[in-house]
Amino acid sequence: MKTFKLLMALILLVTGLWLGKLALSPTEIIAVHRSGYAARIVVKNPPLTRRTKILWWKQNRQLLEKKYNVPHVNTAGDYYISVWDYADGYKEEEDEDRLCFEDKAPPKNCIDKNWVMTIEQSLSSKRIIYSIDSDTFETLPNGNIVKQHFTYSLR
Repeated sequence: MKTFKLLMALILLVTGLWLGKLALSPTEIIAVHRSGYAARIVVKNPPLTRRTKILWWKQNRQLLEKKYNVPHVNTAGDYYISVWDYADGYKEEEDEDRLCFEDKAPPKNCIDKNWVMTIEQSLSSKRIIYSIDSDTFETLPNGNIVKQHFTYSLR
């Protein structure tokens, strides 16, 4: 029984240290790949929660605008940005389902598809939409961010 408690305490300690390292590791922008008005941002140590993902975007938007000209708004006033986890770095395409970038020279111009989030805006709504996991959040005119709820009916 004493050995079991010691083992459980050790497992909890290691898990806590690992989660703490993940939470405290700063998100690093590795690259920005653009195609038209769409951009794909590749990051190392992406934020873990929906809240911190949106907060990361808000805190880094000006830096991305200055350094990478992102978001790049098209003539219709729309933009689309997806954020991807760098994970194990750039790889060759091989026979895997990887996200490859045309603006990076092959053979190592692809990453595993570890999607973090999408940020988009359209001229018609003038609202920023965040897609994270299976949820969608919308910025209201007063600046509040609310979760969108969709209702579907089948006929």
